[in-house]
Amino acid sequence: MAKISVEEVGENLPAILERVARGEEVLLVQQGKIVARVVPPLNEEQWLASMREFRASIDLKGEPMSQTVIKLRQEERY
Repeated sequence: MAKISVEEVGENLPAILERVARGEEVLLVQQGKIVARVVPPLNEEQWLASMREFRASIDLKGEPMSQTVIKLRQEERY
């Protein structure tokens, strides 16, 4: 994992992006502190896996929203 100063990024952006495209992670440093992390994008398989993981982590409570809407609409009519 490379650490590159923010000043260097302006001068070497194409080379940095090439490194990231090859799969390398680059940390951007300003005044000795990490201010950003540039990572390659997830491929479709990785993205779908993360979405499945996220959805599985959601704990639903109460009745489905569709039932709530139907109930509220019926109450308004009478």
